[in-house]
Amino acid sequence: MKWSEFFTSSVGKKFVMALSGLFLISFLVVHVGINACIYADILDDHDNGEIFNIAAHFMGAYYVIRILEVGLFAGFFIHIIQGYVLAAKNSATRRIGYKVSMGSKGSRWYRK
Repeated sequence: MKWSEFFTSSVGKKFVMALSGLFLISFLVVHVGINACIYADILDDHDNGEIFNIAAHFMGAYYVIRILEVGLFAGFFIHIIQGYVLAAKNSATRRIGYKVSMGSKGSRWYRK
């Protein structure tokens, strides 16, 4: 199987969606880590927010972070679009619904 065939297959699309999801999760981990630096004065009484200021300066001063920021937006849109494409393809492939209908017994995800 060629790489172009892999990324156009259903498994390849799910793989791309998983990678973009991991990229978005890594953004959240870094974001939480930097925001947690605000509470560094609990461990060191003489900190006065210095660690947070260093981390915030690092995030705003280097071009690598700005490039990753553009990649974050691209990953966000790729993740959304890939999800819609997969859902549409799955529903088009299986035109007949499930055999047993839950009717009013089942609950929707937005009801709880």
